[in-house]
Amino acid sequence: MRKPSATPERRTNHLTRKFVAEMSQKAKRHAEFVSEMTGLPNPRAFDERSTSPFVAMSDVENLKPINDRFGHSVGDMLIRRFAEVLTSVGLDAYHHLGGTFLCKAESYQELNAKLSEARQILRQQPFSVYDVDGRVIAIESTEFSFGIGTTVEEAEVFLGQQKKLRESESGK
Repeated sequence: MRKPSATPERRTNHLTRKFVAEMSQKAKRHAEFVSEMTGLPNPRAFDERSTSPFVAMSDVENLKPINDRFGHSVGDMLIRRFAEVLTSVGLDAYHHLGGTFLCKAESYQELNAKLSEARQILRQQPFSVYDVDGRVIAIESTEFSFGIGTTVEEAEVFLGQQKKLRESESGK
């Protein structure tokens, strides 16, 4: 003979089963549209949400040297920091891949102004991270390039041009 349980049997409690199934579905759906690293919407969310007249693609510069010198955990912290700055200036930002982000806006001027503001913040506000040995490191300044267009492809072309321009300027 079974002894009585203080809680209802899960298999016979259909409301609990339905609730758990719905929560599981919501969690899966959320994961499909959110970058695990940054918590920002991902490329799938970018594609499925409403369109906008202008998009920007931005890319954190020198991410590979930072990863090589301090470890991937520091590079990941830098990516998360960049995501925070993009949202803090009011951008509709999406984590694309690695150190690359997409943004949407109603005008070129809005994207340019907000991305320029993000650039100033990253230049002026150092942040501390821990390296693989547990030492605190201050990242003094972070740079990124961005391109703006009416499509992702166009923004990517302009991003490439900006990177080449910045490389040629730093080589002088």
